[in-house]
Amino acid sequence: MIRGFCMFYGWRVLAALCIIYFLSVGVVFWSFAVVLPAMILDLGWTRGAASVGHAILSVAFGGGAAFSAVVVAKVGARNTIAIGGVASALGSLAIYAGDSLLLFYAGIGIIGLGIALQSMVPGTQILTNWFVRRRAISMGLFLSMGGLGAFVAAPAVAYLIEMSGDWRIAWLITFGCALGGGLVSLLFVRNHPADIGSFADGIDPEAHSEADQAAMAARTGRVYRTGAEWRAAEAYRTFALWCIIAAAGLAGIGLAVNASQSVIHLLDQGLDPVIAGSAVGIVGLFSTVGRLLAGATGDRYDPRYLLAGGLAIELVGVVMLNYTETPSMVYAYATMFGVGNGATIVALPALVANYFGALHFAKIIGIVHLILTPFAAMGAVIAGFLFDLTQSYQGVFLGYAIMAVVPVLLVLLMRPPRHASETAPAAALAETAPGD
Repeated sequence: MIRGFCMFYGWRVLAALCIIYFLSVGVVFWSFAVVLPAMILDLGWTRGAASVGHAILSVAFGGGAAFSAVVVAKVGARNTIAIGGVASALGSLAIYAGDSLLLFYAGIGIIGLGIALQSMVPGTQILTNWFVRRRAISMGLFLSMGGLGAFVAAPAVAYLIEMSGDWRIAWLITFGCALGGGLVSLLFVRNHPADIGSFADGIDPEAHSEADQAAMAARTGRVYRTGAEWRAAEAYRTFALWCIIAAAGLAGIGLAVNASQSVIHLLDQGLDPVIAGSAVGIVGLFSTVGRLLAGATGDRYDPRYLLAGGLAIELVGVVMLNYTETPSMVYAYATMFGVGNGATIVALPALVANYFGALHFAKIIGIVHLILTPFAAMGAVIAGFLFDLTQSYQGVFLGYAIMAVVPVLLVLLMRPPRHASETAPAAALAETAPGD
């Protein structure tokens, strides 16, 4: 048992990171899906041209993940989050003040970079430093806040836009949330347990007997954790990492297509605007459920099963979206898609940390997101322009589902990589916390 559970400062850090993720991803990112239709209607943009904005958001978000790893190395994860808040706030003001596509593209690009600096890479690096045996559950709680934020923010923003008749109010909301997240980081987040004289998981290795450590290891023995610290170049030479990237890439395409096209598709199907907008919130809510379930099980069962299973459930949700015509079908599709995508979001960083260690985690996960970026960007743009060409989303949704089957099978068949320094397979639990 971990002693002093309530006193462990890592839980306070986790709570602060949850608030930050709720604001930066749950509110700022997901507001885009519900504000875009209103902007298209008011400003006379085509869906293809407007969808380029989502591609830019995805490129900036993904490319920003690699950049954020560099910033983390220079100024620490805590300060990186604060810098991201300022960037997202400036991008929100630019879109609020303008009417042109070019200014929209520039503003959404700055927002994407800001979200990257505030969210995945610095947040999961901090959690990797603070948690080892409770890593999956900490990441599940952290990442679930994006879905919870979507559940709250998406319908609320849609309602405010409809009541006010002005889409610009959405960008004032994102401005405040971005700055708020940065302030929370500066006040409450600490990069390492050593910064306050603590230890990962709140456990002083020298104060616990070998029996205590063996008992704790037994509770997490089904999950492989490397005993080595892989360098990024070594990690990218493994088959396992590329299987993980393939699965996460298809999950990212699904998320991009859903975020940029689902509301518009549901409106085309004759659904009420509030019900169509609520689909984004329902996806967010059940994405939260998926993330929490993945976090709750990911410390006891290998997260690769969560990654494969989550992607399989997500592709079923996309197929259901293609045939959605009634409110009950909206709720069913959104539930399936949300649970599946939520599980993949938690499984990705948990697998990377478990397979390749903590020391170079930020660099490895940052490059992973950089590689994933073109997938998400192309998915949103291709979906928009295919609709303009065919006046139908059927080819987009069903084509995606077929492609997603391949990485599901690859992840199920892959095995944990073995580092040259490891002499025997083991669920190694001791890891060295990385420096800033």
